[in-house]
Amino acid sequence: MNKDYDLVIVGSGAGGGTLASRLIPLAQAGAKIAILESGPHYTRDYFTQRELEMMELLWRGGAWPTKDGAITMAAGRGVGGSTMLYTGVTFRLPDDVCGEWGVPGLTAEDLRPRFERIEEEIHVIEPGPEMVNDNNRLFKEGCEKLGYQVETIRLNVKGCQQNGFCNIGCISGGKQGTLEVQIPASVQAGIDLIPNCHVARVGERSLEVTVGKTPPGTHDGPWTPGDYAVRAKRIVLSAGAPGTPALLLRSGYGERLPALGKYFTLHPALTVYGVYPEDIKNYRGYPKTYYSPQFSEQDHYYLETAFYYPFVSTKHLGLWGRELKELMKCYNRFMTQIILNHDEALESNYIGLDAKGNPEINYTISAESVESLCRAQAQSARIFFAAGCDTVIMPCADRPVFKRGEVADADLERFISSKNYLANKTPVAAAHPQGGCRMGTDPATSVTDGRGKVHGTDWLYVSDASLFPKSSHVNPYLTIMALADRVAEELVGTSSSWA
Repeated sequence: MNKDYDLVIVGSGAGGGTLASRLIPLAQAGAKIAILESGPHYTRDYFTQRELEMMELLWRGGAWPTKDGAITMAAGRGVGGSTMLYTGVTFRLPDDVCGEWGVPGLTAEDLRPRFERIEEEIHVIEPGPEMVNDNNRLFKEGCEKLGYQVETIRLNVKGCQQNGFCNIGCISGGKQGTLEVQIPASVQAGIDLIPNCHVARVGERSLEVTVGKTPPGTHDGPWTPGDYAVRAKRIVLSAGAPGTPALLLRSGYGERLPALGKYFTLHPALTVYGVYPEDIKNYRGYPKTYYSPQFSEQDHYYLETAFYYPFVSTKHLGLWGRELKELMKCYNRFMTQIILNHDEALESNYIGLDAKGNPEINYTISAESVESLCRAQAQSARIFFAAGCDTVIMPCADRPVFKRGEVADADLERFISSKNYLANKTPVAAAHPQGGCRMGTDPATSVTDGRGKVHGTDWLYVSDASLFPKSSHVNPYLTIMALADRVAEELVGTSSSWA
């Protein structure tokens, strides 16, 4: 079956959803536009808040492994992409990071008004005291006692009911991702949304796609299941940092774009725990309201508050057997922090294809990142103890579970060290895949120009986190949206010349 459009977007997350909303004027003027999404279109009441049931919202059950198995990555699969499952943590790309990227035309001055418009559109707020649960409050108190810088995290929420289960779907619709904001506006304006639609490869101004069956309890799409040839004057790939490079590789673009898939980053992360002497409320309120950038410049990591569910917590703790069983009895007393490392963009870390043509994450954590994560654990332990915890769990410590006073403060960096890092045992995870279609001017070292147009084409664009030349250092969704705004500006400005 054939389908013809003026423009087709592959993906509906922060990049694809935002891009679609910026093309509404073209749709209203008569342009035929479609969004193809590989995942289902979930309804709010689908989000049951039952942890194991909701793992199907993520690619590979929320534990997409790197090829060596040392890191597992979480990425959303459905209309809204990972904005279904993020915590709405809103950071602007730091000005110095934008400068390091070195993309002509992409400046802090260019991004600033885009950030302002997007933040208003998606209702970015500074959380009030009523949203600060015990875990967040204690983190702030611990940082302040130590003299560490602590800042409030801005969030894109509206009508938040503080259910605390942001990472497995928002049943109240308070999280203002593309599922709630940009996609409904785009569909209302006449843009077609095709869920359950797998794109196999890109041809010349065309896509080979297969539409699957609609899972029970999700919205149906307008196309019946089957294979389609989709033709379009312009095609924009927004399938995410693993998905977009893999699609281009399957389509043969690696032969003329040697940087395709390379310079992949993912913010290696550790979730660490402290045990407070009494029950605390960490499962209500908002999971993340504070962070510390104290060690970003020198040691290359952020510390953020966090909250995770029992099953995932067992993985994050990095413990086994009786020790794990005993610690999980303290679940209602857990304080939680997440460590986000600013990893380097290395040519040796790349997205490839497995034997079946699916995305494969070839990523080896660097010695520098491991050292950074170890130094961060020492600082996290200090914060937990300053906040009143009796016990902490640090995966790279000589004894992963240790109590207040067992290790002198001055000895923490020796006690928690890289000699205890064991690949495939130390529970490093990731949720911020970036790079693989990096922007730049040279086709030998980049895949697109500064507006997302793939080198050597005049009809093919990219609009997602794969555009990042290096790590964003911060949670990336707002930067993805700002880049989508730039890509859309280019498309709208050239629309009269589409052929």
